[in-house]
Amino acid sequence: MNVFQTHAGIIEDYATYIRSFLNIADLTIFEVVEEELSKGKLWPEPLLQFNPSFEIVGSVTDLANTGTLHSDIADIFTGYSLYRHQVEAITLGTAGKDFIVTSGTGSGKSLTYIGTIFHHLLSHPGTAGITAIVVYPMNALINSQFEEFTRYKENYESASGRLFPITFGQYTGQEREAARQKMRESPPQILLTNYMMLELLLTRTRERALRDAIYKHLRFLVFDELHTYRGRQGADVAMLMRRIRSRCSYDVLCIGTSATMVSVGSLASQREQVAQVATTLFGRPFTPEQVVPETLTRSLSFANVLPTGAELAAAIQHGINPEDDVDTLKTHPVAVWLENCVALEERDGHLVRRKPQHISDIVAALAQASGVADGVCRQFLADLLQWTSAVNQRLQGAGQRYTILPFKLHQFISQTGSVYTTLDQDESRFITLEPGVYKQDEAEKKPIFANVFSRASGHAFLCVSRIDHRLEPREFRDSSEENEATDGYLIVGEDIWDPVEDLEYLPDSWVRITKNGRVPDSKKKAFFPIKLFFDEFGNCSETEPKQWWGWFMPAPLLFDPTGGVFFDTQTNEGTKLTKLGSEGRSTSTTITAFAILNQLNDAGYHPKDQKLLSFTDNRQDAALPGRPF
Repeated sequence: MNVFQTHAGIIEDYATYIRSFLNIADLTIFEVVEEELSKGKLWPEPLLQFNPSFEIVGSVTDLANTGTLHSDIADIFTGYSLYRHQVEAITLGTAGKDFIVTSGTGSGKSLTYIGTIFHHLLSHPGTAGITAIVVYPMNALINSQFEEFTRYKENYESASGRLFPITFGQYTGQEREAARQKMRESPPQILLTNYMMLELLLTRTRERALRDAIYKHLRFLVFDELHTYRGRQGADVAMLMRRIRSRCSYDVLCIGTSATMVSVGSLASQREQVAQVATTLFGRPFTPEQVVPETLTRSLSFANVLPTGAELAAAIQHGINPEDDVDTLKTHPVAVWLENCVALEERDGHLVRRKPQHISDIVAALAQASGVADGVCRQFLADLLQWTSAVNQRLQGAGQRYTILPFKLHQFISQTGSVYTTLDQDESRFITLEPGVYKQDEAEKKPIFANVFSRASGHAFLCVSRIDHRLEPREFRDSSEENEATDGYLIVGEDIWDPVEDLEYLPDSWVRITKNGRVPDSKKKAFFPIKLFFDEFGNCSETEPKQWWGWFMPAPLLFDPTGGVFFDTQTNEGTKLTKLGSEGRSTSTTITAFAILNQLNDAGYHPKDQKLLSFTDNRQDAALPGRPF
């Protein structure tokens, strides 16, 4: 599978979905929008990030042999090698010290607290009640971790021939009542839940058995993905932690994990900041020594010597043979350059991961270092990354845990916003997709106005607030803070409305029949279009001619003169008019998920026992069942 082709297909599918909403009658605006979309305005160039290698310092068996972990744990984590941060964290936990692990995705953070908890339970067989609570921010993580616990159980039973002596269970909003009732009658030793359900089971009468089991027996309180608890939610979680600890019989060990707590400053400063955050959240003191960061290592040979420009150029000109083995990759000049100049950097004597970069920036840096043209470097980079993927697949197939320059693409997709224009109606009109107050770089600043479009006709409606003889910009659905302001829309076009002829097409409820014919009903007259003269600076008048003119209609619209559509007073403005697009967050997430699955299928990628999880809002997922695709 070519990940770059698959990525391009996913973006093309999503772009087709977004373009299906475009209904813009103004050709000039439409062309600007199309040009911006073709440049990736809503789906900018992806970021490329390398997952570095973590330093391996031992195994579970080694810790079991030294007595740091219970001897039976070797049967649970069969054949596991351990990274340095895992050993350091487990050593703290089994010594009865709180700790925070701050290491990257896929670095085995969960093993640090699972190993600590398992050690305690194996060392105290038959422990009753809920000994440990592990809190995850999303139900999908709970589902995934429950599967991991089940696998550990199977490992132990297969290796030892005995029943797994540790009980565990998940308690969220997605289990059937029968399963939760069983758990209330016989609480597990390890409870997997989310913070919202934890709050509920501490307060609801029917969960009294669980609550009592927690307060009487709890020894470990773990919060995974600690960085997700911020602001008001973070304050709620901090109070929840304090309430639990204040009621428990034992001094509860507090553990947290996170991949993205702090990313700036020296390593010592980062540990200090994380310790301060942990102290605030858990309500007990943490020192920098209790913060365990990741320890990285290089995966390639000649790591301390950068290749010369000539060596890079020669390697690029030679091209890639995807069948070359791992030893060839380890010494490849461009691979060595990528690891040292893109993936890793040295800071305070330690290796740290670099921030993700746009592919074009990496290509430009490689072109400068090698003297080879950008286009050639781009194609070579894609070929090299495909080669590393093939090599890593072969390593995994051979049972190896380490990988070489594994990478991932970060694709950010923005929600469609508004189109903004100045009030000019000639070639001077400024059109942009960027919000703002004025057109920049002008001696005389011209205000810019949000445009929305009729769902019926695609005609542009400029969002304005009319204050005396001025038109001020406003955002769609926003209201002006000025008491004298009349919020509404400016519609430009000579054939939009005829005050005499168009009365014939209005419903009878909108007009009165007089001896002079049909006239606007007095109750509806305020909602009829008003002819308004204006200039590019927002000056306006109903009587004094200016450079341009259009029709002003107050918000909310009761009818759309561009499409001949009438609305009742309860109809939402978003039903009548739309911004640049009309996609919903939930639908967009689903469309993207299906695009990924379709493109993977077309690429011949059919993994077994894998799933794709998509979420619109992680707070919703904490309260509702996760929805796997």
